[in-house]
Amino acid sequence: MSGSVNITVDGKQVAVPAGLNLIEAARYAGKSVPHYCYHPRLSVAGNCRICLVEIQGQGKLQIACNTRVTEGMSYFTDNDRVRKAREGVMELLLINHPLDCPICDQAGECKLQEYAVEHGSGITRYAFEKVRKPKNVSWGDKVVFDSERCILCTRCVRFLDEVAGTPEVGLDLRGEKCTLVVKGDGKLTSPYQMNIIDLCPVGALTSRDFRFKSRVWFMHFTDTVCTSCARGCNTVVGSRGDRVLRMVPRTNPDVNDSWMCDFGRLHYAFVNDETRLTLPRVAGKGAPYATALQRAKAILEGARGQGILAVASPFMTNEELFAMKELLDRLGVEDRFFLKPTGEGDDLLVHPEKCPNARGAALLGFAEAPAEWPSKEYGALLYFAPHEGADLPEEVLLRAKRRIVFSLKEREADVCFPLTTWIEKDGTVVSAGDRLQRLTKGISFEPTLVTERTVLDRLHASLDAAHRPPDTAAQAVARLAAAVPAFAGVTWQRIGPLGMKLEAAGAPA
Repeated sequence: MSGSVNITVDGKQVAVPAGLNLIEAARYAGKSVPHYCYHPRLSVAGNCRICLVEIQGQGKLQIACNTRVTEGMSYFTDNDRVRKAREGVMELLLINHPLDCPICDQAGECKLQEYAVEHGSGITRYAFEKVRKPKNVSWGDKVVFDSERCILCTRCVRFLDEVAGTPEVGLDLRGEKCTLVVKGDGKLTSPYQMNIIDLCPVGALTSRDFRFKSRVWFMHFTDTVCTSCARGCNTVVGSRGDRVLRMVPRTNPDVNDSWMCDFGRLHYAFVNDETRLTLPRVAGKGAPYATALQRAKAILEGARGQGILAVASPFMTNEELFAMKELLDRLGVEDRFFLKPTGEGDDLLVHPEKCPNARGAALLGFAEAPAEWPSKEYGALLYFAPHEGADLPEEVLLRAKRRIVFSLKEREADVCFPLTTWIEKDGTVVSAGDRLQRLTKGISFEPTLVTERTVLDRLHASLDAAHRPPDTAAQAVARLAAAVPAFAGVTWQRIGPLGMKLEAAGAPA
């Protein structure tokens, strides 16, 4: 192993990269060192002391977070002396901690609970009244603080200082009275403030949006990608009863590290909207998919000689866009566009493109909507309406004699198909920097819903009996890779949970 050192962890010899601290080095030996204040993406504070280990040849125990490996080092993470020290640390941390686990949102994913079981003594010698501190303190419209639960690990302080660049939180008072405070008017302003909720290892910082919604052990978790902008932050979506309850960041060093913006984190309410369209509408009336497909087929066939305008959405997956491309090729449609919503970005994660797949749409032959649309009339419009951002101008809509529209809500059209959201389907998008990433289905909002790719493939098959749609997302990716040079060599498995660079696509648009 290049640039490595040989060490011994609990009697097991391993080679690890030079420069690692003892927490990270222990992982190479299959060992886990408990820690609260340490986080691999933040500076080292060394104040919780739960990561104490015994280094052979040194008299005192050392904290593993701030000690680096050296050649020939031997240390113990789980001997009697270390276990006794950890019991002492846990006893101190629990002296004033309230026994409110039954009403704490962190229950089920709390490191204080886990370490109390794994490393605590199971008893307390403290027979005095606990110190009382402020509870249910509002730090603004997103974060709620409970000072009694706080163990002063300072992860939140360091994140806001070092990552978000908004040093808004600090320590006040000393000893057992010490607490966290928000400077100024007591309200957080950072657009990344909710990351401190994820960082908090206990229940001191909770989400106002998620508070008391569900116990985590009743939830289903799905690894996917945020679609609020072109950054494509990797996320874990928590759902229950086929409704989304929260989104939190998933670590990907090549995309979003361990963070995500507050807007993207909270941008899921439209998925749970009970007024969403869940069945097709034909001439303003509910209809089964078979009837809607039959009507759409008749409209497209009847409009061939009069021209068809196709407007895709950058919220569609590559596989949906490719299914649309194949259908348009079959119909001989030349006018193919997509609407790209834009806005402000920043230097951390927020991208100015407010959609997940504008790059994918361009790679599949769709042009960005022009400032001035062609003035000609069309026999039909095939339109995927974005759930947010700029809509198709009214004058363009009026130039089409017939309209086939895909939308989250009912719209005026000859045929209106319901859209599915990013968490209701499997597929891929091309994020910033030509990074190909996977969307993974986590819920079924309504059992009646059919994905756009399926609708497009069925419509294509009704026009061409030789068309054989793929059955799975992996097959759809393979079909895409075989036909479009920019996706050559791509497979669902190769993309993996962290995505891959789409080398064949060249430089980002």
